[in-house]
Amino acid sequence: MTLSSHRQHKIYLAATMGYGLGSNDPEEITYYNKVKEEINKDNKNRNMGIPRED
Repeated sequence: MTLSSHRQHKIYLAATMGYGLGSNDPEEITYYNKVKEEINKDNKNRNMGIPRED
């Protein structure tokens, strides 16, 4: 079973805001960890936001 777009969005919001997942579903945990990994990778590379072009 794949995650619905609504559930993916809720997991994405939890990951970006630093909340715990609160679920034991392995598919949701995998998606949560994937999002957290991408956030950490972007944070290390300083790819947060849109660069200014003033």
